Amino acid sequence: MAEFVRGSENRMLVTFHMVLHDWLGDDLVTTTPGFAVTRALADRLQKSGLTGFDLKDMHLSISPQGTELMRFGDAEVPDLVWLDPVGRFGEGDFFMDRDVPDLIVSEKALRVLQEFDLKRARVGEF
Repeated sequence: MAEFVRGSENRMLVTFHMVLHDWLGDDLVTTTPGFAVTRALADRLQKSGLTGFDLKDMHLSISPQGTELMRFGDAEVPDLVWLDPVGRFGEGDFFMDRDVPDLIVSEKALRVLQEFDLKRARVGEF
């Protein structure tokens, strides 16, 4: 669930509420149209000098199915932070394209992200 800025062509979010159905330990979690990172990754990004993103508070809920799956797998509820890509192409390390709902990052940002668990992330050339 999300609240958008009216008339925004890039789907600018005002609030972000993620409902987890499962969590397998990845440090970057995606649900269209938002992105969340673990507190450890947020701390690393904050110190990285990278640009084009804001780290914000978010709402996190666990679905009934997620509660059961996480309990069965002994997983803890993650401490997630909203990663809001606010950069523009060529001007920041994080941004979104109007036509592409994926997170787009610079090579420098990718190197930082790859220090963390991104097993389920699809990484490709832009």
